[in-house]
Parts: sequence; C-alpha cells; structure tokens
Amino acid sequence: MTTIFHSPARPLIRENRHGMPTVDFRSAKEGSFAERKSTLSRFRSSTPSAPFQRAPQPISLVLCAFSLLVLVAPSRSAEPKDDPATPTREFEIRNDRPFLGGHPIDIWGLRCGNALYSPAVTERHINNLDNMVAHGINCIGVYIQGANAGYPDPEAGLDGFRRDGRLKPDVAKRLEWLVRQADQRGMVVMVGLLSPRKDQDLYDDGAIQRAIEEAGRFLERRKLRNVFVDIMHEFDQPERIDHALLREPDGASKKAKLMKWFKAVAPDIEAGICPDVNSGTADSYPGMEVRIIQKQAAIPSEGFVVNVETLRQDFYEQDGVFSKSAIDYILADCQRYLDAPHAVMLFHAAYIQGLTNASRTAPHPEMGGYGTGVQDRGVRFYYEWVRDHVGRWEYPRHVNTPH
Repeated sequence: MTTIFHSPARPLIRENRHGMPTVDFRSAKEGSFAERKSTLSRFRSSTPSAPFQRAPQPISLVLCAFSLLVLVAPSRSAEPKDDPATPTREFEIRNDRPFLGGHPIDIWGLRCGNALYSPAVTERHINNLDNMVAHGINCIGVYIQGANAGYPDPEAGLDGFRRDGRLKPDVAKRLEWLVRQADQRGMVVMVGLLSPRKDQDLYDDGAIQRAIEEAGRFLERRKLRNVFVDIMHEFDQPERIDHALLREPDGASKKAKLMKWFKAVAPDIEAGICPDVNSGTADSYPGMEVRIIQKQAAIPSEGFVVNVETLRQDFYEQDGVFSKSAIDYILADCQRYLDAPHAVMLFHAAYIQGLTNASRTAPHPEMGGYGTGVQDRGVRFYYEWVRDHVGRWEYPRHVNTPH
C-alpha cells in the first residue's frame, strides 16, 4: 500500500489495492482526537464523490456476495412443516351426553386456567395427571389467553396470541404437549381461547377472528380431538371486556358469528361460549354445541352443560384455605352435578388457578392438603370426594364406585 497522509509517528490514510484512499483504523484509533479528526477531514476532501460506485470489483467478490444473499434471504415458501400428527381420541356429544373415542363417559374436572403459563407450569400439570385420574378427575380446563392470575397481579396471566391474532408457537407447543399427555390417560381437555382479562390485547375484530381461526386450525392440523372449546369466556363481562363484538347488545348474533368462525376451520371440534353469570346474556344461541355456564348459574335442563368455573370458595390472598361452610358449599355443588347426568363441572379454586398468591407456589395442579389452614393448604377434599363418590378413572369408565 502507498501512504497518502501520515503523521511523524504513524500512517493514517493509505491507498488500497484498487487505488482508493482508505483509513487505517488500527493506526488511526491510537491517535489523539484532534489528529483523528484532522485526518478524516483530509480523507473526505481527497475522496472523489461516490468513489465506490466506480471502483472496480473483482467478479469473485460479487459472486460471493450473491451466494450469501441466496443463503440467508428468507423464503416465504420455506416455512417449517409440522411433524406428522397422530390423532388423539375424539370427544363428541351425542344426545346431550359426552363420548370419548366412541365410548360414553362421565366427566369430573379441574379449572386450570393458567396451566399454559410457562413450560415449568405446564410440566407440573402433566406430572400430576396420574394423581388426577387416580382420584377420578378426567378433565382439565386451560386457556390460551390466561385467566385471572389472582394475587398480587390479577393481570399477570399469559396471552398466547399476538396482537394481530396469531397463535404463539411456544404456547401452541405446550398446549399440544398437555393435550397429548391427557389423551394417554383417556382424559379430556377444555381449551379456552379468549378471556376478558386479555381481549384488549387484540387489535380489532379481524384479530379476534384470526385468533379463533388460528386456534381451531391448530387443533385440527395437529389432530387434537380429545378437546372441546370455550371460544369466549365471560361474554358480556361488564367491567373488563373492551371489544364490542364480545358484549351485548345483539349477543345472540355475535355469539353465532364467533361460533361460525371457529366451525369453519374446525368442524369436528365441539365448542361453546361462556356467558358472564351476572350480565343477563343467554347461555344458548344459534349454533351452540356445548352449553357452557359458570359459577352459581342454575343447571339448564337441556343440552350438554359444562360449568367451566364453579363458584370459588377460597381467596387469592389466602389460597387453599377454606372455611367449613365453604367446603360444605363445594361438596353440595359436587352432589348437584352428580345428580345431573347431562351436566359436568370443572372445580375452580384460587389455589389451583392463581399465579403466586399468598402461598407463593401457585398455580397448584397438586391436591395439597385439606385446606384447614395455612399449614394445610390444598383441595384434597375435592379429589377424595370424587374418588369416593364416582371412582378412579380408568378409560373409558370410573371404577370401584361405592354403592
């Protein structure tokens, strides 16, 4: 190289092999600020305008650059393909009764609204499935848009959709993992899509439609059939729902529209929409398949009825602790559903659903203690009631039911 400018101590600007001036930064960075500034000014004044557009470029460098662009440029047609999917057992409703894999079943469940929160939380739920079925529990309810997270932050739940309605791949992966593990044990999963705590995250009606359709397509594409779907939990919730599409007025036609979007992409998966219990919006509407209710709602006399959220009797600020009257209420609720063969319940507790809570270890898929105090937090009384009054679950039936 030929030095164009130099200081007594070090060269700063040199001529490269194409005859163009270039700064030798290895030397320039060692100079003083004033020296570097002076050198760069002389470099600019000595450099012709747009020099690199006229500089000769070796053909090998051009070909190399082109090859790199081809290798790294994203391709719209090169989207990752799913691994082959094996169908699960199929959940169906026949004459207002649930069937799984062609067999009539009875359902006893848990509402695990934040089970998809993280890989570790999902794994904890999977690790407890065997204990659930040993006590007769054969259904869990999970939500892609997380449910009430309780204490200290009720809004801390996961949102499994992006703002435009795309289903997040990591959440889809956890959902499939949980659904397939449940299927191995002959269990059913209630998959909730939209939540009043997260609906505002979706941009508009188009994003709502996309979220519903993406979830339905995913379940269909991955052949996850041991499920039914709560498309919108607490439709017309008066305090938290933001989008007009998910509220009254004209609730019947709006619910029918949501159902139509889902069934267009997942025609073989049963679905319904849960009304807010206190809003007055109806629990039946055109296209309804699963008649979903919540909390203290009366059990309708017609349809396959699922209470996806029984009335919670513990507090997020003191999760897993129940008064005697609270336990009596829960067990009376259990008897109410035992006496209604067309209706099933997913037991709801702060201990099961919250994130962190006063216990600092929620959510709890584990049954824990009997709920008599802070050293005995848990819902073991529900597990044991189901086992003793219904029987342990061995697909396709409960066995050892006392008479």
